[in-house]
Amino acid sequence: MSDSPELLASQYFSAWNAHDGPRLAALFADAGTYLGPTTRMAIHAYDLAPVIEALAAQFSDFAFVIGNVTGEVDRFVVEWTLTGTNDGPIKTGVAATGRKLHVPGVDVIEAIDGKIVAVRRVYDRRAMMEQLGLQVIVEPFQQGMASYGYSLHASSGNRAIPGIIALTWIEGRNESERDRVRAHSAQILADFLQEPGFIGIVTGFAGARGFTCTAWQDEAALHRALDKHHSRAKQEFRTSGLSPGVWTSVWRPHHINRLWVRCTTCDQPNDATDDPSTCGNCGAHLPLRPTYW
Repeated sequence: MSDSPELLASQYFSAWNAHDGPRLAALFADAGTYLGPTTRMAIHAYDLAPVIEALAAQFSDFAFVIGNVTGEVDRFVVEWTLTGTNDGPIKTGVAATGRKLHVPGVDVIEAIDGKIVAVRRVYDRRAMMEQLGLQVIVEPFQQGMASYGYSLHASSGNRAIPGIIALTWIEGRNESERDRVRAHSAQILADFLQEPGFIGIVTGFAGARGFTCTAWQDEAALHRALDKHHSRAKQEFRTSGLSPGVWTSVWRPHHINRLWVRCTTCDQPNDATDDPSTCGNCGAHLPLRPTYW
């Protein structure tokens, strides 16, 4: 039994720093609960092991440095700083960045007879993600008829004029299903980038709908790329119940307009479609013409 907040705090964070879920759970009363920014709701102590495992999978060296402990033995606040190196994926499709964490936070701990009955953890998740070099975008899920989300653009460096455009969408009923779609998408994108006839892609999720818009030199290049991991993803859709719906299509351009770039010296736009090397206005060297997609 711990007879001081400092002793119980030391035991509690020693278990966290040992990455030892059962040892941590033993400090809680039978009905004790933990609530943190990543748990969505209060969980029982015996469910803390997966929380520790998930954190260790992202930061294998994570550790809490304890600061001030204030309050009484039945209710006290522990200030802490979380340190670690991001050496594991943050989520499906988001690779480790290798960056260091130094995130402050507090745990509010309630105890009875030396056993923890409730913990509430507070820290700034946005600051944490930004330390890792990750974007935190504040958008509504839906506003009127519009669904919001995120997107990714990848260019192969192929500067050819697109011969075809492929448009697709797939629905994800929940986050788990959307994670499965994202996992497939990462493999499919890797295949696309190895195809010489691939030009570029914009892909992402808006609400429950995942979408892609890809540009290719010709349809043969598209089919060569789709014959790889994409064929396995298509088989999973047909056999496993993944997604309530999907749509694919291939489009040929009706007309393609000229491509313009601005001179960095005189600030005048230049028709860069035929890849001129100098500005038509001042003769300065023009930046490399970007890819079409």
